[in-house]
Amino acid sequence: MNRLLRDGSFMFATLKNSALVKTYVLYLALMVASSMQSAVFILYILELGGGVFEVNLISTISGIMGILFIVPFGILSDRFGRRPMLLFSQAIQAAGAIIYTVATHFNHLLIAAFVSGFTGLETFPLFISIVVDIAKPEERQEAINTIYIFSSIGMILGPSISSFLLTFPQITLRNIFQIIVATQIGIVICIATQIKETKRRIVESSTIKRRSYLGDLIRQKNFQVILAMTFLWFFSRSIVLTYIPILSQKVLNLSNVEIASYTTYQNIAIMLIRLLQITFLKKVPTKPFLISAVVVSGITDLASPFANSYLSASLVFFFSGVSHGAVMSLGSLLIAMNSTPQNRGTANSIFMGFLGMGMIMKILTSPIVDILGFSPVFILGGIIGLIAAVPLLMYKGW
Repeated sequence: MNRLLRDGSFMFATLKNSALVKTYVLYLALMVASSMQSAVFILYILELGGGVFEVNLISTISGIMGILFIVPFGILSDRFGRRPMLLFSQAIQAAGAIIYTVATHFNHLLIAAFVSGFTGLETFPLFISIVVDIAKPEERQEAINTIYIFSSIGMILGPSISSFLLTFPQITLRNIFQIIVATQIGIVICIATQIKETKRRIVESSTIKRRSYLGDLIRQKNFQVILAMTFLWFFSRSIVLTYIPILSQKVLNLSNVEIASYTTYQNIAIMLIRLLQITFLKKVPTKPFLISAVVVSGITDLASPFANSYLSASLVFFFSGVSHGAVMSLGSLLIAMNSTPQNRGTANSIFMGFLGMGMIMKILTSPIVDILGFSPVFILGGIIGLIAAVPLLMYKGW
């Protein structure tokens, strides 16, 4: 271990850079708030009178809004800088969280989803662009993996905090959202006072040149392959994330504490696979590793019809997390390899946009659940998850 620390082959070398450390810690805080919300979001919709369709509708509205704005966000961050777009997006997120705290009907959550959608889905593209901007070329892979490690820690802490708080009878789901609001406000203050602009000033900034950078990006076959995989993979994964919690409450009659804890197991798996990626799996060829991680998502969906207890449902979330941890970090690395400083923010935004499109596709499965039940939807998700590995066979330049 001492040798690993000295030669920087573990994840600690970039922790010497204070600008990167601030970014890591801020993203950790953001993921604590985000995963606290994810752990109880579906339960909150059901508590306010929603059902399967309403769960899918609210996430679809947020997803569609995010898709509409995520690419413009990326373009604006490439043109005007990362910091102002990050500050704006988190201020909007705080406003959306406030609406959640005062909601008394699931229709109010539609408004909150609409408002939150103006942030362009997650702020991950901005954070990953900041990290890549700051890190030296030889440090980028390590920097990407490190921010994912901090992200994973936040994703474990968030649902763990939610589950722990819900063990107290006096704590309600609404109280969880009140804590999220306070965290979001703190994040906005930290961005305003601690984060500096990282994007380099580009001398050539004409509209023609910017369009050229965007066109070069879109025409890359490798970039197209990554987007196709991303869309299909997250469509498959979103089916598990949506229907296992609903199944657990309506069929298995599990408690809110148990259902909220699924996200903890998922995020532990995400952190474990990312730790392995920067240690023991560091030398594993990228292509078979990424294809295997995508296939795991499909197999997890196919196994979901057998999730008839708390333990089996937790295992489904765990293996879904394994797939997520590997695919997201490797996908981000491929995006960094196939983009330039002039279009990096746009590239990361498009990547997240295709994740969002995969997520909103699950609304089409609502009638299947209503008519045929959960099992056919899980099988459909499994088939799509396996197909998602096919585009990667066409990727060149591994």
